[in-house]
Amino acid sequence: KYAANFFLALKLSFANNLATLCERLGADIDDVVAGIGHDPRIGGAFLRPGPGWGGSCLPKDTHALLRVCEESGVEFPLLRATIETNVAHQRLLVERVAAGCAGADGSLRGVRIALLGLTFKAGTSDLRDSPALAVARLLREQGAELTAYDPALSELRPDLGDLLTLTGTAPDAAEGARACVVLTEWPQFRGLDWEAVAGRLAAPLVYDFRNILDPARLDRAGLTWEGIGRPLAMAR
Repeated sequence: KYAANFFLALKLSFANNLATLCERLGADIDDVVAGIGHDPRIGGAFLRPGPGWGGSCLPKDTHALLRVCEESGVEFPLLRATIETNVAHQRLLVERVAAGCAGADGSLRGVRIALLGLTFKAGTSDLRDSPALAVARLLREQGAELTAYDPALSELRPDLGDLLTLTGTAPDAAEGARACVVLTEWPQFRGLDWEAVAGRLAAPLVYDFRNILDPARLDRAGLTWEGIGRPLAMAR
């Protein structure tokens, strides 16, 4: 079980690092993943980029395997790199948001950011080791004020009250925000009234860190879309 979950985490860290390279080169991560996925030795599962990996199993089991290695006196650099890459990737995403949303002083202090999705994946209300919350904490460390909407959540755990404010709709979360950041791949987000969201945002920025939205649809709503591992030209 440890080995299986480590390998899945490895594939996700690989995809996220590859997505960053695609952005630098003007390539499309979807094309690259589709290409390598045709190789039956690789397949396309667990190669979609996102805001990092998390959940109830992958973080727990990768760290448990790391402890087994340490206790056994076995060096496993690839395992450490998989974990470190996940954290570094999340910091890189936060840097992207900060670059586009910083206030007059060049920081995120007092800047409101709207988050769409808090659970670690769609179809669950589970927040355990959610990458969305990891990104939220990094944004909060930089002083951002966070509002959020998640279709599966009607209230927050008490320990998250100081982190963000939960709202009942996506437009409510967008009220006065400098950007909207998609962190969970809920299919409901594709069908949102994006004109209503745009009307509540203080700036027309949407960071789609799950690559689930249609850039053309957001463009019609007057919004600027940025995906992950996708050419910026798609947003224009």
